[in-house]
Amino acid sequence: MKLQPSTVRDYRSIMNFHVLPHFGNWFINEILPVDVEEFMATRECGAKRVNNILVPLRSVFRMAKKNGFLERNIMIDVENLPVDRPSIHPLSMEEVVCFLDEINPHYRNFFITAFFTGMRLGEQIALKWKAVDWDQKTIAVIESRVEGIEGRPKTKGSYRDIVMLPSVEEALREQRRRIGLKSPYVFLNTDGKPIEGETLRKTTWTPTLKRAGLEYRSMYHTRHTFATLMLSCGENVGWVQQMMGHASLRMIQERYYRYIPNLTHADGSAFGAKFRKELVQVTPKLPQNDERDRLRQVIPLNR
Repeated sequence: MKLQPSTVRDYRSIMNFHVLPHFGNWFINEILPVDVEEFMATRECGAKRVNNILVPLRSVFRMAKKNGFLERNIMIDVENLPVDRPSIHPLSMEEVVCFLDEINPHYRNFFITAFFTGMRLGEQIALKWKAVDWDQKTIAVIESRVEGIEGRPKTKGSYRDIVMLPSVEEALREQRRRIGLKSPYVFLNTDGKPIEGETLRKTTWTPTLKRAGLEYRSMYHTRHTFATLMLSCGENVGWVQQMMGHASLRMIQERYYRYIPNLTHADGSAFGAKFRKELVQVTPKLPQNDERDRLRQVIPLNR
């Protein structure tokens, strides 16, 4: 499987700054699971990052076993650290409006598109006019741009057609009128060049949150905001999944469950409503109070 350039850079950094300084002078067949666990315990980072550090190390052992340098891959016995899923803090619709009121006008269309498509940052930065279908009112996600390098989207499921909601279509048409055909990219920075994610976070996202009086959260929360707004309005879960490019419903259901309204009734009430007549026929009828008092004189009810 071909890795994204940003992933390759991260793995190289992991090897140079973590793995090799610790294990560089070891023979690979002398390393035991307990040695790896001690290595994990000395990392000064969170559990998720430690697990990421293990990824290239696992590959080293897997390749060594495959090519006959090891009889057994000891990394099979090394478990990842448990990771608590971070809580999310999506914006409400009122907060979205407040944010857009404070944004630099140059980036207003960018963030309208972000909030109401659920696109990943890299997907949106790489978006080109050729991927916008005005007739079908869709956006084709076919590329991603990370740290200035373009490549394929994150996963196979990330290739998708996104429906342009009216607010998004209006923003994109305004963007087209503004920049014309001077660039194949839909969104540019104030210098007329492709947007760089970290710069956008520092110079636009963070200051705008502050001006709007909103609590800081990562820019990925534009995606969380899209999901929670759509689900809380009763949009189909499968449609939200497709718009966001998830391979299955599991991520949507686990991450955003509390934002899904009880439109389908998860309390048995739908069953009760549909079969009310049948249930009346099969449910035993208890005697009324007068009848029960009369029966007590004849038959002791509490034995």
